[in-house]
Amino acid sequence: MELAGALFWFWTKRGLFEEGRAWLERAAALDTAPRTRARALLGLAHMHYFQGRQIGAAESAAAALSLGRECGDPWVASFALFLQALAAFELGDYQQALARAIEAREAADDSGDQIQHGGPLMIVANVALFEGDHDRAQQLYDESIEVHRRAGDKWGLSILLSIAAGLRIVRNDFAQARAQAAEAISLCEELDDPRGVAWSLEVCAGLLAAKGDVDGAVRAWGASDGLLEGVGGKLVPTIGWIRERYIEPARRSIGDARFAAVAAEGCAMPMGQAIAFAREKALLAP
Repeated sequence: MELAGALFWFWTKRGLFEEGRAWLERAAALDTAPRTRARALLGLAHMHYFQGRQIGAAESAAAALSLGRECGDPWVASFALFLQALAAFELGDYQQALARAIEAREAADDSGDQIQHGGPLMIVANVALFEGDHDRAQQLYDESIEVHRRAGDKWGLSILLSIAAGLRIVRNDFAQARAQAAEAISLCEELDDPRGVAWSLEVCAGLLAAKGDVDGAVRAWGASDGLLEGVGGKLVPTIGWIRERYIEPARRSIGDARFAAVAAEGCAMPMGQAIAFAREKALLAP
């Protein structure tokens, strides 16, 4: 259990969700010290989240929270509350997401780990985004980005940069969107994180669609799908909403047959080729 709990970040950041879930489910079933079991459950909640199993993520986070409170560990409690907030948001329960995010920030104060403020800030920003308050959402994303940047957390930073860049596309702030997307994809490449590269490609597809390069956007969506299928990962609403904004107009523009053919070409691209394509087509200033 200790080894599985220690490895959960490796499995998360390398997109090894099936492998991680198999080991963490075995570990979480064991009866051992509450703090050790809680860490395994936090890892299992991550595996569920990135594979789109939000009910499983919420249940694992709830069990970790109970154990964290039992052993008086504010770090475990803060992390578990954040994961509960994340799952609640994905399931569409925005009020529950906000409540849990606020609790997570309070627990983060008690833990003394400042990076634990970044995730709850992202949740509050997500809710603002989906309620239409784009100014507040952008401000909160930028605050969360700075938390992770100061802490040197490249992985979390890459996620936040992708989400913030997506919002900037909608706000027609293309220069900043390109800069943030370029940094995100570079961080994911450095970490060898196919899930992260896939999410970054979604932003690149949005940039291409916004400037009228339909074939390029469709190819980037296909590349993203291919990488996610390879690791058993899923899109989340805060990334996927940019695709939803542009995909049907793109399909109508080129027709179903060409859309499918171009998407298949993108899906077949290896990760390195997909990154090079994104840099050449989407991330260079016009």
